[in-house]
Amino acid sequence: SFVGRRLVAGGDLFRHTTSTTSLVASNPNQSCYVGSSSALWLITRVTFYSLARTILRANQNSPPQHSNAMRIYLLATLFSAPSANCLLQYQRLHTGVTNKHSLSMRLNPTSFQGTDYVITEYPRPALRRVPNTPISQFDDAFQTKAKEMLMIMYESKGVGLAAPQIGLNENVFVYNPSDSKNMERIVCNPKITKYSEEVIVEQEGCLSMRSDEVAGQVARSAWIECEYENEEGQKVRRRLKDFEARVFQHEYDHLKGILCYDRFPPEDREAAQENINTLLGLYTDEDALIEPDANEFKNMMPRQLSARYMPPLEVDDEEEQENEPTGGGSGGFGGGGFGAGGGKKTGGKNTKEAKKKKPKARDGSRSDNPQFKKSGKTAFANRK
Repeated sequence: SFVGRRLVAGGDLFRHTTSTTSLVASNPNQSCYVGSSSALWLITRVTFYSLARTILRANQNSPPQHSNAMRIYLLATLFSAPSANCLLQYQRLHTGVTNKHSLSMRLNPTSFQGTDYVITEYPRPALRRVPNTPISQFDDAFQTKAKEMLMIMYESKGVGLAAPQIGLNENVFVYNPSDSKNMERIVCNPKITKYSEEVIVEQEGCLSMRSDEVAGQVARSAWIECEYENEEGQKVRRRLKDFEARVFQHEYDHLKGILCYDRFPPEDREAAQENINTLLGLYTDEDALIEPDANEFKNMMPRQLSARYMPPLEVDDEEEQENEPTGGGSGGFGGGGFGAGGGKKTGGKNTKEAKKKKPKARDGSRSDNPQFKKSGKTAFANRK
């Protein structure tokens, strides 16, 4: 479900999988337009070709200049008229699309090879129900289910998938934070026992919310300590950091009925609201669950961003050293809050005098090595 890496890397986080052709193929009424357009193009071309031969035969006795002009006119009409007809059909195809986002929103596959499970999309109730049923049997049926979850994850171009995302309210998720299948993880009955105070803000999206159009900033702990059972039922304790920690926290949220959208700052939630409304309109049943469980939302760690995070401006090292405060900051943007901190303490020496000095070249005239005696310097001194 998590595709944050694709976003950060300029890919998934998001790869547009929809195009006019694929969208048409999913709609039988629109595909008729495309098929009829191709057939009419061929029929029209044959008709014009027959008409041209008839007119040319009738004008064989006309002056040569009139015949040449007629030939040019007929050839131009022969190739332009079918193209104009196809363009007309193309316009008919697109004027029937009323929702401008239907051409750009990521469409999850409607089926996956080797399994009957499909991606559960917001606001279906399975994404919000808590608590999920613990995994107690690690039999062949469970192994098959876990493999199917991995297959769906890979085919959907995600890096993680939780059971609620395929309509199962069970306490299990799978993920792979790398391009190697050696890093596949099947996580059962997980529990995060410790969150780091340091947090990192990155863009995140979710397969269950069509991640191309519903993405935003999410704060996650830089590292976590967790406990879970693997696919064999063995107890595992791990300390995760960086991207793997982010993926684990994202999938762990799914088991608590929390979506990454719940963690967006107000600006990102507002930007995504139109696409959220589109998803709400696609689900017509009355059992939709829009908001997360109140207790789970209250206890989630880290907390939701209160505002969109803006990274500090980059400054030159020399300018930063000259303007560096000598004590901790207080008040305003520099005194505290997310991404802010007090100034670094410095010693009593001037920062300009504290610059590192270049190492002096050693005198090699006393060395037994004849190469050093020629130059008078060691090999270290010759390095640039």
